[in-house]
Amino acid sequence: MTVTLRQPRTGEIKVLEEGWSWGCFLGSGFLGIPLYRRGLQVWGSVMVAFNIVAVIVEFVPTERALTLDAWVSVIGLGLCVFFGMRANQMAIERYRDLGWEYSDPRRNLL
Repeated sequence: MTVTLRQPRTGEIKVLEEGWSWGCFLGSGFLGIPLYRRGLQVWGSVMVAFNIVAVIVEFVPTERALTLDAWVSVIGLGLCVFFGMRANQMAIERYRDLGWEYSDPRRNLL
């Protein structure tokens, strides 16, 4: 399902997806690129920092680092699932906060 948003000052139209995002599920673990594309710079930066930590932990040759690497992998998978479920809705909310309106007047009442 899609949502159509309109910028009231310029009349620009954006069509955004709702619901599950396969792009964010599969791609957010790779430097958060799909998050940046949706205008979610903070979350994209969180994923970049997370990936840097994951790479550093992977190269430390200790038993504790191996355990930490396993936890980082589980957390990374959880973040990918979270962004798959929520990234599209967060992008819609971001545009709404920036003043964009639903092009369907009935949705503006929500």
